This record gives sequence, structure tokens and C-alpha cells, in this order.
Amino acid sequence: KGSACKVEQLLAEMEQRSKKEIHLKPNTVTYNTVINALAKSNEFDGPERAEAILRNMMVRYRSGEVDVKPNAISFNSAIDAWAKSRDKRGPSRA
Repeated sequence: KGSACKVEQLLAEMEQRSKKEIHLKPNTVTYNTVINALAKSNEFDGPERAEAILRNMMVRYRSGEVDVKPNAISFNSAIDAWAKSRDKRGPSRA
């Protein structure tokens, strides 16, 4: 459980610090790593958090941030999170 939270915290810190330190700007691989960590975390709200990150990527990409373009790994990891979920909405969300 703690690992997924830690990765999310690191992502948030990277997003914040990248405003001044461009070399810390998260990219598609960074976001995919967090989504995948949430998918594997078995946390009850992991799938919702993974989907929120995917949606954030899509918004950023549509606003011109080409280095955060969601790819097949992004979508498959979010689907995997819902497929493994204990949430009753899991099958329909996947």
C-alpha cells in the first residue's frame, strides 16, 4: 500500500518542482509508472486514482504537453487496475 502512495507523492512533487526545474517535468513514462503502481497496489481506491492520473494525462496532452501523451501502456494499466479491483464497478469500468 505504501509504495503506491509514495509514487503518487513523488509525482506530485515532480509536477510542482518542474515549474522551476524543467528537468523534473514528468513525462509519459513517469505517469505510466504511477498508474502501474496503483494497478498493482490492491488498494481499494487504486483504480480510481489510476484513472484520475490517466485523465490528467489526457487533459495535459490536449492542452499541448506532447511529452505526456497517453499510450497503450497508459490505458492498459488503468484497465488492469479496474480489472483487478475488488470494487463492484470494476468489471464495467475495465
